[in-house]
Amino acid sequence: MGHARPNLIAVHDLFASVIRWGSPNGITSQSKNLTFLWSLTYYIALPLGAIVVGLILWSAIRYREKPGQERIPRQVQYHIPLEALYTVVPIVLVVVLFVFVYRAENRIDNVSKDPALVVRVDAFQWGWKFTYPTGYQVIGSVATEPSINSPDLPVLTLPAGETVQVNLFSDDVNHSFYVPAFLFKRDAIQGINNSFDVNIDPGVAGQRFIGECTQFCGLYHPYMRFWLQVMPKAQFGTWLATHHGITTNASAAVAPLPKHGGRTK
Repeated sequence: MGHARPNLIAVHDLFASVIRWGSPNGITSQSKNLTFLWSLTYYIALPLGAIVVGLILWSAIRYREKPGQERIPRQVQYHIPLEALYTVVPIVLVVVLFVFVYRAENRIDNVSKDPALVVRVDAFQWGWKFTYPTGYQVIGSVATEPSINSPDLPVLTLPAGETVQVNLFSDDVNHSFYVPAFLFKRDAIQGINNSFDVNIDPGVAGQRFIGECTQFCGLYHPYMRFWLQVMPKAQFGTWLATHHGITTNASAAVAPLPKHGGRTK
């Protein structure tokens, strides 16, 4: 009986993933737009795929050549209604997808003029710096002996249930801020403030999610990771008020570069 509940949870997660056509479960209000687009492509692609496969099988069976029956099928040069159909339908589908993609992109890229919290995120070789409005900073970088599974990562703490604006910068080369649970990533480019908003679902408050850089940025790129800690809105204000100065992960010293180099220019 001790394994019954984990098994039920696994079955539930599998069923939910199937319902979402394999998409992860996004944890922000912005991610709902992406989930809808992902599902929409399946709703369009599956019927079309079924029609194409069905016609191929039907044609192969219906018009197969039988033993002793050698003949040339009737040749048809033009079929205007059919040609119009397979010209107009793809155009309509492309227009429909364009409209929904354009609408979703606008909603995701929309930045609030009055967010509840603004956090500055600086990406650098090879780590992260998170700066809060109070001046409190969290800095973490690659350990002397990097490990992809290192538990000693910088933590970005954000409240659930309110709009958080992230101002994303790069201190050196191109990086990318990616939290898989957001179903979204944004590049960090030198000299450019790539701002975006997230509104995290209150239902995941208290949970922790992995984040990482997905833009190859040099020798220790695979280890450039961080934790996203989601905190209830009611507790976040108190947490921020009690944190000051700079917090670094215990292994904050960047690993020495090999003699032949390794820093991306």
